[in-house]
Amino acid sequence: KLLASGSGDNSIRIWEVASGLEVKKLDGHANTVTCVNWSPDSKLLASGSGDNSIRIWEVASGLEVKKLDGHANTVTCVNWSPDSKLLASGS
Repeated sequence: KLLASGSGDNSIRIWEVASGLEVKKLDGHANTVTCVNWSPDSKLLASGSGDNSIRIWEVASGLEVKKLDGHANTVTCVNWSPDSKLLASGS
């Protein structure tokens, strides 16, 4: 099992829960990562940040697949719909 965490160094880290080891670091945000949320199928990760953006990451490759702009303030929450087709966010 994996765990994702957002950080004040603007990164997202993926951890292996059993070993406690970091397995991946995702960089791209320009400010503190304030929230992360796995898609229901665990293939994608959404992150929100103090840079007012949301980024969608493909976890297996560690690549950013989409950047969503539109918030005027820090994104404080992101949540996927059950089918992984929609993403709700708040700021």
